[in-house]
Amino acid sequence: MAVTIKDIAQLANVSIATVSRVLNNSKPVRPELRDKVMRVVEETGFQPNAIARSLVNKETRIIGVMIPDISNNFYSNLLYGVDSVISEYDYSMFLAISDETVEKELKYLRLFKEKQIDGVILASIHFLEGNIHSLHEMQVPMVVTGHDLHGYQIPTVNVNNVQASYDATAYLISQGHRRIACVSGPLWDPPCGLDRMGGYRKAMRAHGLPIPEGFVAEGDFTPKSGYEAVKRIFEEKERPTAIFVATDLMAVGVLNYLHDEGIRVPDDVSVMGFDNLEIASLTRPMLSTVHNDPYMYGRAAGEQLLKQLRNEPIERMSTVPHDLVIRQSVKAVL
Repeated sequence: MAVTIKDIAQLANVSIATVSRVLNNSKPVRPELRDKVMRVVEETGFQPNAIARSLVNKETRIIGVMIPDISNNFYSNLLYGVDSVISEYDYSMFLAISDETVEKELKYLRLFKEKQIDGVILASIHFLEGNIHSLHEMQVPMVVTGHDLHGYQIPTVNVNNVQASYDATAYLISQGHRRIACVSGPLWDPPCGLDRMGGYRKAMRAHGLPIPEGFVAEGDFTPKSGYEAVKRIFEEKERPTAIFVATDLMAVGVLNYLHDEGIRVPDDVSVMGFDNLEIASLTRPMLSTVHNDPYMYGRAAGEQLLKQLRNEPIERMSTVPHDLVIRQSVKAVL
């Protein structure tokens, strides 16, 4: 039969409150009482129950992390980054996978609240009215990655998507390309949709280049959507000499379409991705892309959350650096 806190109190001839203070180091206890309790703990091999400990401390030592897709190694690397930080401070992770559906996101937000977890990290959540209401109701420390939440007091971790996309497009322009198309992320996701498309448009305007109608198509993160988006672009009369794609996974679909149509990369069309996932170096030709380190996203999010839990000053917006990785899929044109 398992030893309880009550048993420890009886064997040490002290109150249950004293045992709880010793085990949780919550309030000062006279040295002789602490020694009595710890001697009984050692003799009985007592292991404090996590639930009982959480009731005393008002903490669970659990961090809730919600991601949209575990098969996308951007998010699996983000999780490694989070864990590398929180595990140093004896926190565990409660993982929720939303499958990019609002219903699941709301379900897991409610579950986080029911489990009374200590803090929350959210990656690429749909910021609809229902979600915002649920976030305010939770009243727990949280950090959001992949979004710039203007107007809300929720700390965020993100890359500068507009500037990174501008830099990627400007590089294509520096290589002589003038007819540049864009496969954007879904517009419900402002960073990958609106911001990355916005950076592309900003670069084209800054260099005095037109964007023909039909040169911008929306994808939904998947390779299939990249395939379908670039197919729509190439059905236009005027064809691009380069394509900026808002995610590497969609860029895989773009490369597949071009291969199927006998359009050579980079001889006929150059392709630039975004994220620098592992797959970017496995495609043929290898994909030029924007390096956007998900591990650093996770570490930064974990650090900002722990600062909140320790009541330390935090940054409202943390920016992860980016740079261009030039491989084989981009070629200069005369």
